[in-house]
Amino acid sequence: MPDFLSPGEYFRMKKSRPRKRFGQHFLAQPATAVRIVQSAELNDADVAVEIGPGLGALTRLILPQVAKLHLVEVDRDMAEHLRERVEAGKAAIHEQDALSFDFENLFDREGKRLIVLGNLPYNISSPLIFHLLESFPAIERAVFMVQKEVGMRLAAARGAKDYGVLSVLLGIYSKVHMLFTVGPGQFYPPPKVESVVLRIDFANERPEGPDFEFIRKLVSKAFQQRRKTLVNSLAGVFGLSHDLLRGACEQAAIAPGRRPETLSAREFLTLTRQVYRLTITGDG
Repeated sequence: MPDFLSPGEYFRMKKSRPRKRFGQHFLAQPATAVRIVQSAELNDADVAVEIGPGLGALTRLILPQVAKLHLVEVDRDMAEHLRERVEAGKAAIHEQDALSFDFENLFDREGKRLIVLGNLPYNISSPLIFHLLESFPAIERAVFMVQKEVGMRLAAARGAKDYGVLSVLLGIYSKVHMLFTVGPGQFYPPPKVESVVLRIDFANERPEGPDFEFIRKLVSKAFQQRRKTLVNSLAGVFGLSHDLLRGACEQAAIAPGRRPETLSAREFLTLTRQVYRLTITGDG
C-alpha cells in the first residue's frame, strides 16, 4: 500500500490547497501526533473512531494498536486518499459529516464502548461534543485537539468566566482533563489560534434521573441569562412557576438567589432531578 503523505507532499502532488469550508488545518508534527494517540491509552481489543482523519497523521499510529478503526471523513478526496492506504478489514471509512455519525448504532454492532479521537475542525468542536453526550453511554473516552478557547470552555470549573452549558454537561457525564497545548506552527496551514489537546473520560453508567435532553434544556435555560438569579433565569422552564422553582431549589439544598455559574455540575444534576419530579407528578 502507498505511504501516508505529509500535508506539504499531498498538496504539491494535487496542486491544490486545504479547503476553508471544512476548516482544514493538518497536523504536520509527528511527535505531537504520537502524544495525542498515546493519551488515548489504546489496546488491541479497542474499537476506535477517528473524526476527520484527513491525511492520516493519527490514523497511521492508531491502526496497529486497535482491533478496528472507523474513520469519519467528510472530504471526498481525503476519504479516497485513506482508502488507498488502510486495510479494508481493519479500517472502515465513513464518508460523512461527523455530526450525523451514529455512534450508538456502531456501539450496538461492535458490542463495546468506543474510543474516539480526532484533530477537530474548529467549526464543529462544540456541536460534536453535544453529539457525543447525546450518544452516551456508547463512548468510553475521547481524546481531541480543539481550539484553545473551546478547550477552556469544556474544562472550565464553576465560577470561571468560561463556565457554561458544555462545562456543566461534561461535568455530569464525564471528567475532562486538559493535557497540553499545540502552537499554530505545528499545522499546515497554520491557524491563527493556539490549540489544546484534552481527554474526556465518560462515566460508566448513566446518572440516575432524567434523560440528557431534559438536563440539557434546564442547563441551557439557566445560562441564557447567566447574570440573573437561578430562579429568575429558569422562570417558565417546563411550565414551572417561580414558587415551584424556588421549592425545587430548596429541596435540592440550593439557595434560589444563587447565579447559575456558581452551581457545580453535581448541584445542577440534583436540581434537575427535583424539577423532573415536579413535571412527572403534575405539580407544575
